[in-house]
Amino acid sequence: MAIFFLIVQLGFLFLIIFMTLAFLTGAPYVPSSPKAASAMIRLAKCRRGMTVYDLGSGDGKLLILAAATGARAVGIEINPYLLVYSLIRAWLSPYRRQIRVIWRSFWSCRLTDADIVFLYLVPWRMERLEKHLIKKLKPGTVIVSNSFMFPTIPKIAADAENHIYAYRIPDSS
Repeated sequence: MAIFFLIVQLGFLFLIIFMTLAFLTGAPYVPSSPKAASAMIRLAKCRRGMTVYDLGSGDGKLLILAAATGARAVGIEINPYLLVYSLIRAWLSPYRRQIRVIWRSFWSCRLTDADIVFLYLVPWRMERLEKHLIKKLKPGTVIVSNSFMFPTIPKIAADAENHIYAYRIPDSS
């Protein structure tokens, strides 16, 4: 009986830590549906030789889908539990050599080699993130967002059924 209570307490502690991380980072873990993830890959036009970043990569689903197209996929994840989970998923996938997952806040990452950036964040972060990405990304980089739109970057494509929006970083001229 004591082991049962210990397991329950550890589970509760795990849940509290997980929820605290979500609160502190500003975005809870909500995985993209399979249809939305497929739409994101399609709108991004992922292909061999591209470098794809997933900001807040969560369970690593998009990393595996991007790597399946031949792209090099880099996940940025701040939650250590999700990081370990996505590392395991990447390692078990046939594309493990093309996938890298980094434990870090995406606000502090270099993204200069990105051809495509995926994100599924929260609406109140989009304006700040837009300004950040315009500074960090090279012109022509494609950004694909699940559910939430940027206020000023021109949209280049959309999948209305799945609420997926694609943008391209404009030339700085």
